[in-house]
Amino acid sequence: MPGDASRSSSGFRNRPGAPMRRARLAFALVAGIVAIAALVAAIPLRDATARAREDVARNRLMLDVARARTAESLALAHADVPARTGDLRAAIERVLLAQGLHGEPVAAQAAGAQSLVIEAAPFDALVRAIDALARDEGVRVVEATLTARVDPGTVRAELVLAR
Repeated sequence: MPGDASRSSSGFRNRPGAPMRRARLAFALVAGIVAIAALVAAIPLRDATARAREDVARNRLMLDVARARTAESLALAHADVPARTGDLRAAIERVLLAQGLHGEPVAAQAAGAQSLVIEAAPFDALVRAIDALARDEGVRVVEATLTARVDPGTVRAELVLAR
């Protein structure tokens, strides 16, 4: 059988159906590689999806907080402050003393405004005083200059207040 031309040295290439088997083997190999690649790619995607869901939940909470603060700000902006006609200087002094602050009046401004200087005020106390003036006495800040002092958290405040 040395002269048999239908056989090659390997004996596999020229068998009937061999090219079809090679094609099936190649297809199975490619399909296996694609399946493994898909599984490897799915792991980071699953983690990314979980992180994205956590981000969505966190962003929804932040949005709810922002909406609540916006609604509160709008309510405060539209709140009717009772009109006060009493002495502006007395109202300012009363609120400042309640907050533990002392302001030196500078000069009365035009249109009933009052200027004052607070030499050293804790910033938080100053903010509370301005809030109390607006809420309780109907006094608003027309002009303000705040200068940081050497002591942490304290400022020098030059205020012009009016009703």
